[in-house]
Amino acid sequence: MKIRFNSDKERNPTQDGGLKVLYAPGKRVAFRLRWYLILLLISSPLLWFFGRLGVGYLRVEAPAQIQMPVVELRAREAGTVAELLVKAGDHVQPGQRLLSLDNPEWRLRIQQLQPGEAPVAGSPSSQAIQLQQRAIELARQRVSQVQALLAQGAATRGELLSAQAELNTQQQVLLDLQARLRAQRSQAEGDPLQLLREDRERQWLQSRLDGLQFTASEEGRVAEVLVSAGENVGPGTLLLRLERSAEPLLLIYLEPRFAAYAEPGHPLEVRMPDGSWRSARVLQAADSARRLPAGMQKPFTVSQMGLLVPAEFEQPLPPLWRVDQLPLKVRFPHDWSRFIGLDD
Repeated sequence: MKIRFNSDKERNPTQDGGLKVLYAPGKRVAFRLRWYLILLLISSPLLWFFGRLGVGYLRVEAPAQIQMPVVELRAREAGTVAELLVKAGDHVQPGQRLLSLDNPEWRLRIQQLQPGEAPVAGSPSSQAIQLQQRAIELARQRVSQVQALLAQGAATRGELLSAQAELNTQQQVLLDLQARLRAQRSQAEGDPLQLLREDRERQWLQSRLDGLQFTASEEGRVAEVLVSAGENVGPGTLLLRLERSAEPLLLIYLEPRFAAYAEPGHPLEVRMPDGSWRSARVLQAADSARRLPAGMQKPFTVSQMGLLVPAEFEQPLPPLWRVDQLPLKVRFPHDWSRFIGLDD
């Protein structure tokens, strides 16, 4: 059995209760548009997803970031930060002092290795020798007088022997004084070989102290200071980073399926943070892969690895964009012959 409904409203949709309704067609169109709008809102995520997928196949884009040429200064020896002469953001010139370290143990050792003072003329030891030499001279004169008296018969041989014994005693005292003086001088001056070793050690420690001074090798800007005055540091400790004045490098994280675009000299465009575009060129082919930084990963992307492709800007970059690790987006001109398979 088939039931069919038939009403006056269906046969005459522009009349209602015998009266003509002029707005009825427009009302039906409004309802139809409303349903189309609801359908569009529901399907918009899918449309966006498939649109991005299609654009990805038609246009080669990749994330990138700026890498400033940075010089890292590290401590070569253990020490204490004695002076910190710069701060982050300062511009430095070649030869300008940046910071200095100190090692109190080395300085104390250098003071201990300083040579001592040897006896000099006018010291008590020298005066004692002069007095003894005078006593010897008097004893020698006494011997001469006794010999003259002995010749005249006014003195005995025993007196002569006594005078000669006194002379010998005074000479022996002089020899003892000179030996003690040489011992004192040798003790003050030290062994020549030992003195040479100590002098070499002192020069070596002084050269190591001189190596604790850090200066700028070229013009640049202090990017980061990682120590403070009075801080103890060990060998290899990172002290500060210095940005060179050379042009920055552009690091591109290219998907492996687009490896053919990573050819030296291949042109590309870089979208800057203000929306402008700058021209750049690939420097060399990718020789390594790296995981994308967290802030540069794309949504709905399975692989988060990219070929690391270095590139350079064709025009100098303004100081406004000379920021290390500044995230950017690059775009390669699409090779349609590869896309449609004409290069096979």
